[in-house]
Amino acid sequence: MKKLLMVLILSTPLLSNAQSSDTENRTIQFKHLNDKVENLESALRLQALVNEAVDKENYDLACKAQSKIYTLVKQANMRDMLHKAQDLKNAYCAVKKYSSLNK
Repeated sequence: MKKLLMVLILSTPLLSNAQSSDTENRTIQFKHLNDKVENLESALRLQALVNEAVDKENYDLACKAQSKIYTLVKQANMRDMLHKAQDLKNAYCAVKKYSSLNK
């Protein structure tokens, strides 16, 4: 009985340490997911700006905003959206370059 009590007393700090580590891991995961959501919210707002810029044929603004979207999507590590964001960035920046040559 004394041995069992001694084992329980000695294992208590280990159990509390494991709980602390789990809490720390969850906090880190929450912060990471929160950053990802903030990046995607910003990308969504910028997409509205890109759409408006394209409607007004302001490809300089569209290129800048789409470049920022690409950066945010890359930071959020959204691989399925990254290729499309890069393609759109390249397209808007190419049109911007072509437009400036024709002026």
